[in-house]
Amino acid sequence: MDQLSSLLRRFKLSARVFHTGELCGLSDYGKEGDVGHLHLVRAGTVTVHHPGNPSLHIDTPTLLFYPRALSHRLVVPPNSAAEVLCATIAFQNGAQNPLARALPDYLQIALDRLAELAPTLGLLFDEAFRSRSGKQLILDRLCDVLVVQVIRHAIETNQVATGMLAGMADAGLAHALMSMHDDPAQPWNLEQLAKLAGMSRSRFAARFHEVVGTTPADYLTGWRIVLAQSLLEKNRPVKTVALDVGYGSQPAFTKAFTSRIGMSPRAWLQRTRSG
Repeated sequence: MDQLSSLLRRFKLSARVFHTGELCGLSDYGKEGDVGHLHLVRAGTVTVHHPGNPSLHIDTPTLLFYPRALSHRLVVPPNSAAEVLCATIAFQNGAQNPLARALPDYLQIALDRLAELAPTLGLLFDEAFRSRSGKQLILDRLCDVLVVQVIRHAIETNQVATGMLAGMADAGLAHALMSMHDDPAQPWNLEQLAKLAGMSRSRFAARFHEVVGTTPADYLTGWRIVLAQSLLEKNRPVKTVALDVGYGSQPAFTKAFTSRIGMSPRAWLQRTRSG
């Protein structure tokens, strides 16, 4: 199985379309909650404001994708309207989801640059601007597909400069990342990973840090912890989770988890469940 599919099987995403049709005036998004957003501007003019950052001016059909919660405002000029589809995008584990964390704050892509997504976009727009039975379910599922396609597009067009997705696009590093992802309990060391990447240890360590933005050891720890969070949410015992993600004892796992998250596994799970 390819790595993107494997990641999305481990860490689900869920889209929920909440607006289709004309958008007028001011609309604020991303101020609360732990979800991202997808906006498809089909027609019209929209200005997008991000606090503390330059505004975006959109006057051609455009996709805006926010993988994590980020405050933004869509502004349509007075006495006009834009045709827009808006959806929330929820990644499992929220902002801690490895895919959500690996993506930029937002992606802005003109639809005419997404020729390979045209069939999905066509189906979305066909459903969005008509009233038919099953509309909501179909729109949500199509948005799920679209987000996966957008992530794949970002990887293939090198729109992710550093991080896990950049590493997955690197022919050598991808083998090492895949091995850590598929077998996190293995006591991986620098020599083993460098061999998988077909590099010397020094070259691998330097290349990994350059592309992924951290050391192999730190990346492996982060991967183990995010997997552990997913398993804990499925009511797996802490001791079992510790062994599953590569720690020889529960105390060692608790120490690593607390160092990374700032609280023990049980405290984190209690906070997560309490909302």
